[in-house]
Amino acid sequence: MLTLTSREQRNGYANPLTIQRYHINIAINNQLTTTKINQILTNPNDFTVDGIYIFPVPDDAAISNLALSVDGDPVTGRLLSHNESRRVYRTSVREGHNLGLTDQFGTRAFVADVRTIPARSERNIEFEYSQILPVENDLAKYSHPLSLAKSANSPIENLAINIEIESEKEIRTINSVSHEIKIDRKNDNHVKIGYEGIGIEPDDDFQLHYSISEDDFGITLLTHRADENEDGYFMLLISPKYEVENKDVMKKDFIFVLDHSGSMAGKKVSQAKEALRYCVNNLNEGDRFNLILFNTGITSFADRLNRSNERVDGELAPNSAALSRRLIDAVDGRKKAIAFIEDIEGQGGTNINDALLTALSEEPDPNRPRIIVFLTDGCPTVGVTNETQILKNVKEANRNQSKIFVFGVGYDLNVRLLDKLAVDNGGSRNYVEPHEDIEEAVSSLFRKMNEPVLVNIDLDFGQIITQELTPMNLPDLFRGEQTMVLGRYENHAETVIKLRGAIGSEEQEISKQVCFAKLQTDNDHLAQLWAQRRVAELADQAALIGDRNSKELLIEIERISKKYDVITPDTSFEMADDGSYRRSYKSATHIAYDRSIPIEDRVRRSKEMERRKNARSKLQDNDTKYFGNKTFYRHDGMWVDTKYDGQSERKTIEIGTDEYFDLSRQSYELGKCLKLYPPMIICHDGVNYEIIPRRS
Repeated sequence: MLTLTSREQRNGYANPLTIQRYHINIAINNQLTTTKINQILTNPNDFTVDGIYIFPVPDDAAISNLALSVDGDPVTGRLLSHNESRRVYRTSVREGHNLGLTDQFGTRAFVADVRTIPARSERNIEFEYSQILPVENDLAKYSHPLSLAKSANSPIENLAINIEIESEKEIRTINSVSHEIKIDRKNDNHVKIGYEGIGIEPDDDFQLHYSISEDDFGITLLTHRADENEDGYFMLLISPKYEVENKDVMKKDFIFVLDHSGSMAGKKVSQAKEALRYCVNNLNEGDRFNLILFNTGITSFADRLNRSNERVDGELAPNSAALSRRLIDAVDGRKKAIAFIEDIEGQGGTNINDALLTALSEEPDPNRPRIIVFLTDGCPTVGVTNETQILKNVKEANRNQSKIFVFGVGYDLNVRLLDKLAVDNGGSRNYVEPHEDIEEAVSSLFRKMNEPVLVNIDLDFGQIITQELTPMNLPDLFRGEQTMVLGRYENHAETVIKLRGAIGSEEQEISKQVCFAKLQTDNDHLAQLWAQRRVAELADQAALIGDRNSKELLIEIERISKKYDVITPDTSFEMADDGSYRRSYKSATHIAYDRSIPIEDRVRRSKEMERRKNARSKLQDNDTKYFGNKTFYRHDGMWVDTKYDGQSERKTIEIGTDEYFDLSRQSYELGKCLKLYPPMIICHDGVNYEIIPRRS
């Protein structure tokens, strides 16, 4: 990272350099890794400044071929020892421009002088280095000190990370605990990974884990246990082969249930028709399907084909025993289904109850997953309209035999009904807001669901005692997707994890020997990531069952939130009469389903809770920051440790002083926390420290 050194003083202060662009391209070929960094930095001052490029080099990283250029011209750098680099780090931090270096004091550094950066001008910095990526127990770990960019004292305007991995061994599980990455699998040996953001304040370094294995299912275990006398935390990643033979992809039964009431007329029904066309055209050979339309009445595509010799008026009684509701073979029925979709128009009321009962009326094939995709833009207005009765009817008709994936379109919805339909029936809820595209939302989910490779999953941890797993109900495994399971564990030992499930009519068991560590100080993010997802799952459960039945859940949410410093969507900090800050929790049911709250907010909260339940990295926002086991929230322009009570005595420390550096060296966690710009309050070993900016 480029930071200022000597400079012309104007009014005693120079603004730090700002980063317009920070692009990182990483190529990993087996273990040989080449990282190329391209940055555009701007001198915002009205005068010329000098700078120094600093890049930390960890002791355990075999980094080579370091090359730096400025505006295309090579610049000679040097690799400094621990003592030399510490002096450089301290000088930069004292100036308040490079707080990201506070947790780098124990490492070497590559540095290069960058002279004469003109006023209001840009510099294009390119830096490249190579390393051999360590692989232990088939797990590779890559880390990039992205948080150094915090030194710019302003957000990165454009941040992009692109990774391409090619491996002779097949690539299985892939995960970043620091950033929400997108994964594009080309095949089992070639993967592209990306992250992009605008206006980013990089509090965390970029971290990536991936496993290599020749097994059909990759199983990767990460553990964290800071104290032998307390429970540990684990993350289990499960990923199937990407290149799956046709015989290993299960044949499925899809039932698409589409609301075509009057409120769907126009753009919404046009997009929904495009989504149906996509799904029908992309069914696999051997799949079966049906299309069920509903407004005031119910229309079944399969029934129309079965009654092709009879007069069809399009209005069918939902549970008539005289009607055959067989499913249609994908190949045979595709062309006729497309013609059927063309005639769909929006008109009439919304008969949700009868539409779902029609979809569930035929007994499913036990050897084929049955997937129901249900799309509506309204509340029930025809037939059974009582939410509780609809849920009861669906439960009795389904008996957990079909998974229901719900799409709610727009804001005229019964959010609680749709949420419970999805959660109670093993699917997911998806909301498409007015500015979003129905076709993209439905086709994106369909691509995932189209190739299940293992269903009805169960995990056996052998002799290890596990607790409070999240998710509580394991989802099916699909081609190109992976499942993350987080939890706590009591004892420690080497054990064999057994993954059980079904592929078609055949039961499968996959085994992997792993070790649940007695003491493992790495992976300190696991405790908080587990707590975040656990709280989200409990809050969702509390909202769904209602206030009267959720008292114990709300108590547990508050306990976990306080112990692990997890800020939830329902958490607020309020000042008490004595001047202290107190954490309060709103009713999850009130936030989610209170009709006095705008429907837009209820829809967005449901979407956010679904995101939190499935989060693969720590969720941060502009007003909350997580570092290890510490959490800070923004209050009156100050970052405040959630452990601080708001009124106890504080010890003031100025940034860049010897006292500041002594504090940062007391623990690695403190060094990470001090990346936050002052003023801030941090609690450590019974002392409350207030970190303030350098006095001019």
